[in-house]
Amino acid sequence: MENRPEEENPPPVDILADETGEGSDHYARLPDRLTRYAVARHRAAAMAQYIAGLGEPDSDRAKVLRELDSCGTYLVFRHYLESDRVRLHGMRSCRQHIICPLCAIRRGARMLARYMERVELVLSENPNLKAYMVTLTIKNGVDLAERFAHLQKSVQALNKTRTGSRQSSELSKAAGGMYSYEFKRGENSGEWHPHVHAVWLCEEEPNQQALSLDWKRITGDSYIVEVHALYGELVDAFCEVFKYAVKFGGLPLADNWEAFGSLRRHQLIGSIGNLRGVVIPADLTDDLLDEPKWIDLLYRYIDHGGSEFGYALERETPSVTKFDTLDHETYSAEYDAAVRSENRPAPPWAARFAPDFLPTKQPKGIEDTGAHVAVLRDS
Repeated sequence: MENRPEEENPPPVDILADETGEGSDHYARLPDRLTRYAVARHRAAAMAQYIAGLGEPDSDRAKVLRELDSCGTYLVFRHYLESDRVRLHGMRSCRQHIICPLCAIRRGARMLARYMERVELVLSENPNLKAYMVTLTIKNGVDLAERFAHLQKSVQALNKTRTGSRQSSELSKAAGGMYSYEFKRGENSGEWHPHVHAVWLCEEEPNQQALSLDWKRITGDSYIVEVHALYGELVDAFCEVFKYAVKFGGLPLADNWEAFGSLRRHQLIGSIGNLRGVVIPADLTDDLLDEPKWIDLLYRYIDHGGSEFGYALERETPSVTKFDTLDHETYSAEYDAAVRSENRPAPPWAARFAPDFLPTKQPKGIEDTGAHVAVLRDS
């Protein structure tokens, strides 16, 4: 598969949708997932090379580089044989999501899943609540740290007006909500343009003009806001909010490194009202299923001088050591028919269990090397 130019890579919203959408954990989707992670790991490697080229590192930069360089070198997926689903069971992670797209994808997916659980509960308790997308902006500036401090202070002041007795705002209409800070360069000015994307849950629609006046009063210099009702799937709105975690990977390397230095110690998401208190697991792997039969698939990242890169299957570890414990008639009826009808890749253990078990065609993104390798070619 050709590695697309940066501007043609999937948008951050699509990346999160592919990572968390219905059927995203099916075994047939594993090649796509390996491709997605390989592209992210490749960008992290480029970031590591950039950092290494900045000169002799101090102890902090050396630690950042060491952790980034080892992140994603190994992935362990658990393939559940009964449901034919795959979960990420283990990985080497640096947890530096601002400069590591792989950790950003995993972090965004974990946050999205947890917040959607809370949102569904809140809406079931109060069906009158509707979701609204809200964007808050401030003036661009050359100093990212200064602009973010101004935006963060303004958001904190706005949050206090939701239930404040002295001062109110359009935010008081929100029973709950969550928001994230996003950063990019202005198209014309080339200056930093930090802004906020939020989802508010309200019974009454927030008024954009009134919110603009509230925002100007709080910031002292900015009034551009946007409010619109959500149409379509609710998860799409939350993907828009959580895409901040993935979007850093689209910045030029120098800007990405500057953002890391300015923002690494700050919390870039927040919540209010009935969406407060959502616990985000520190572990970036998936929640496991309660099934007795599975195979752990260990993938190693390979990169031959940048000409080709991807994840190659290195080892398989089954939950049972004797494959004859699987009923052959059940195997033939369920697995063979499913793979042949859907053109899915054969499970990597299938050749040992039944030599004639082969997919009708090799899936996109997989090279027929006999090693179940997802390889991207960097054009």
